[in-house]
Amino acid sequence: MKKLAKAITVGALSLGLLAGVGANKGEAAALTKPTGSTFYKSSLVGTTYKVQDYKGNTINAKTTKAVTLTPYATNKNFSYATVTFVDYDKSGTKWVKHTKTAKGYFFTPIKNGITFNEYTNVKKGMTYNQMVSITGEYMKLESTYTYDGITEKDYTWSRYSDTTDTYVDMDFENNKLAYKSYYVSEY
Repeated sequence: MKKLAKAITVGALSLGLLAGVGANKGEAAALTKPTGSTFYKSSLVGTTYKVQDYKGNTINAKTTKAVTLTPYATNKNFSYATVTFVDYDKSGTKWVKHTKTAKGYFFTPIKNGITFNEYTNVKKGMTYNQMVSITGEYMKLESTYTYDGITEKDYTWSRYSDTTDTYVDMDFENNKLAYKSYYVSEY
């Protein structure tokens, strides 16, 4: 019986490896939005999808799991996906939690560097992944420092051209943005 179980395990692992041999690199690089991303009702209007929280307050809906995005045909700055989110509906005097699905639209930056508009949409308290989902750019980890239970990571991004130099610095404490700066020098 142990030999049969071992043979099945080895066979399953071999199939898994073979399945990855012909995989398209474009699929691995598919654009995603992480859990906790706010989404829009319409990419053309830009109105965020609203729900009620457990107290009945109206808030922006956030995804409950990461989603893979499909580019929007007429506007490449937007993509869409079927998302799951939490909404509370009033039942008698109580707010009852429901998990729902909808078609959600997301701002998807074109990978052209970190623009000032993208920089201003990155807010203190966001995670590194949330920052990447806004800017479309991964930053270079410059340093990591740990003290008194706090881990501080400093990330930078830069672009130099004949006419403009751009430099962005973002510091995260325990994976939450604590400091950011954007510097542009024009010639």
